Amino acid sequence: MSLLAVNAQDYKVEIYQSYMHEKMDHWRDLMTQMEQDFQNTSDPDLLYDLLEAEYGYAGWLVSVKRKKEAEEILLSAKRHMAQLTELGRDNARVYSLKGAFFGFQIMLEPARAPKLGRLSMEANEKALKLDPDEPQAWLEKANMDYYKPVIFGGSKKKAVPSYEKAVELFESSEERTRENWVYMNCLAGLGIAYEKTRKFSEAGRVYRKILELEPSFKWVVEELYPKFQEKHPGK
Repeated sequence: MSLLAVNAQDYKVEIYQSYMHEKMDHWRDLMTQMEQDFQNTSDPDLLYDLLEAEYGYAGWLVSVKRKKEAEEILLSAKRHMAQLTELGRDNARVYSLKGAFFGFQIMLEPARAPKLGRLSMEANEKALKLDPDEPQAWLEKANMDYYKPVIFGGSKKKAVPSYEKAVELFESSEERTRENWVYMNCLAGLGIAYEKTRKFSEAGRVYRKILELEPSFKWVVEELYPKFQEKHPGK
């Protein structure tokens, strides 16, 4: 294995651990280093990993309402998506993330929701057309249905089968589940969707599965599962 491959794997593990322990400053520092390494290597796999890291970090920034920083990450991601296209990597994974970035933009600019929502949906449809078995595409389809306002066709109930499909496809590949923060995020999303659609037994089962896989997943250990147990004891 080349030194570059080792470094790329190290980045994935470090990002995963940052997600598990909510060390977002470290996550940001890793992205800076990945950017520098890409400038030196022009490796498209490393660039995709950087884009995926930006996707996670942007989602967090939006959730904690750090709008200016989120906008900066979205601009960086747009540039990286263009570079991936130039490198011949405009595949299902990239289109999946493209749809997600449009979704983040909606949260920052609600007035542009009609246009951005259409662009997000088109990117997701393109991803599924390119590869119907890409779990990231199903995850983003689920996220769109879950978070989209009902007036625009959103439905938490409709999101559940897409989360289930995404989990199934992630789990069909050991490589896509091993120390993969996106897979763990997908499981958490499924648990939340089950809970919000009153499938409490299924939600409890998913939360316990997550903790069996990763007992140190801070978000689930300290927030999701305790609150769930408090509301739904015995489930």
